[in-house]
Amino acid sequence: MKIGLLQTKQNELYDFTRPETMRTEKEILKYQKEMIDKNLQLARKAAGQGAQVLVTSEAVNYAGRPKQYRGNYNTLIRQTQNELLEAFSRIAEEFKAYIVLGMFLADAEDELYNCALLLEPHGSMKACYKKTHLAGEEKEYLKAGNDLPIVETEYGKFGFAVCWDMQFPETARILAIKGADIVFCPTWGWEWIYGPARAYENGIYVAAAMGVPYWMDIEGLRSPSQIIAPDGSILVCGNISDDEAVVGEADIRTAKVYRKARLDDRRQELYRKIRNTV
Repeated sequence: MKIGLLQTKQNELYDFTRPETMRTEKEILKYQKEMIDKNLQLARKAAGQGAQVLVTSEAVNYAGRPKQYRGNYNTLIRQTQNELLEAFSRIAEEFKAYIVLGMFLADAEDELYNCALLLEPHGSMKACYKKTHLAGEEKEYLKAGNDLPIVETEYGKFGFAVCWDMQFPETARILAIKGADIVFCPTWGWEWIYGPARAYENGIYVAAAMGVPYWMDIEGLRSPSQIIAPDGSILVCGNISDDEAVVGEADIRTAKVYRKARLDDRRQELYRKIRNTV
């Protein structure tokens, strides 16, 4: 299976060094469209290189920090979310590819979630994972999800996480216990210290699409977009400073052998009990 990670350099909308900056709706929609268009271009580039699964970074329709906008933030997200979904669905259908789309999604009850959506090769939505571990001020305007879905495909079983989720070993462990061969992670904060660890300790593949900060290169603990094998080795890695369609191959069905070695029956039963008590 060939995987395409859509790594994007963020624009002014993601300038977290100036939290006092207020933005108009017109300005936000302009920057938001710029990032969406960039992701669509990278998706086509990766698909043109034969990628069968495309993965965006986190929240490609991000509209800036809610505190920097005086209007209704959820309404702002609603203005573009359907158009965004339709555009990526067309790419999925055109290239017969799966797409893991990181996006904010406002539901019918006007709750806002940070999601990883799985679009099938014929364009329809197969799954919607809602970020369960909210970081920092996300707790003030996003609602946390409460499920870790697994989707079976012709390539193997897909699991999903979003950014901060992967800071917690339990996320990947539960997905592995449920049979995931790979965890796809749209993120703005991928870190080399836990990426290989989550893959190795669970015997699974991990694929993370990273966003490059607006004001700096990726440095320190943070890492570019990566595909990681069950033995913890990095199969492919993006650059530290710019947009890139990071394409690599992984036979994720081989994870079964590694996963079995990491998760014996006794451990699986223990984690099931833990899950049922929280």
